[in-house]
Amino acid sequence: MSESAITEPAADEPSEAEVESEAKEIDWKAEARKHEQRSKENAARAKANEGAAQRLAEIEEANKTAEQKATERLAEAEKRAADLEAKATRAEIAADRGVPAALIAGPASNSAEDLAAFADALIKFRGDQGSNGLRVPNEGKSPAKQPNSESEFVAGLFGSGD
Repeated sequence: MSESAITEPAADEPSEAEVESEAKEIDWKAEARKHEQRSKENAARAKANEGAAQRLAEIEEANKTAEQKATERLAEAEKRAADLEAKATRAEIAADRGVPAALIAGPASNSAEDLAAFADALIKFRGDQGSNGLRVPNEGKSPAKQPNSESEFVAGLFGSGD
C-alpha cells in the first residue's frame, strides 16, 4: 500500500472558509444607519399623511348636508338624555335604599382597576352598615320552650325587648 499525502495548509495561510466568511461579513454600523434613515423617512411620511387625513375630515364635515348634521346632533342629544335618565334613576334608588349611588351604578368597566375600586366601595359600605345597630336577637340559640300561641311565636322570632 502506498500512503497518500494529505497536505495541510500552513498555519499562517487562511482557509477557504475563513476567506468566504470575511467576504460575507456585514457592516452592521452601515446597516443600522440605513435603517435609521428609513425610519426617519417613514416618520416624515406619517406626519404628512396625518395632516392630509385631518384635511380630508374637515372637507367631509364641510360637505355634509344640513340634514346629516341635524341627524348627528339628534343622536348625540338622545344619547345624553338616556345617560342622564339612567343617572337620575340610580340616584333615586340610591336615596330610597340608603345606598351610595356608586354602588347602584356598579363598576365603570370590567378592568381590574375599576373592579378593585368597586370592591373597595362595597367593603367600605358594608363596614359603615355594621354600626347601624341592627342585630338578630338570640342568634345561634335554640328556643328554651315551644311557643303556645302565634303571638309567642312572633315574639320569639323578633325578640321580646331584650
